[in-house]
Amino acid sequence: MDVPTELIHYDEGHWMPMVEDSISFPVLRAREKWRQAQDAWATAHGMDRTQFEALARTIRGGG
Repeated sequence: MDVPTELIHYDEGHWMPMVEDSISFPVLRAREKWRQAQDAWATAHGMDRTQFEALARTIRGGG
């Protein structure tokens, strides 16, 4: 399955521009946006979070 690279490997530089200006802890919000994007992709492909995480580990080479 072809999972977008930005959903497999966290890159703060990709997600920080999406953080709202009013957020007190932008680094945490950026990471949450990454997780939300993962969940949205997984749902669109008929998976839950557990299945997505297993797939991501496989893609990263972590078994």
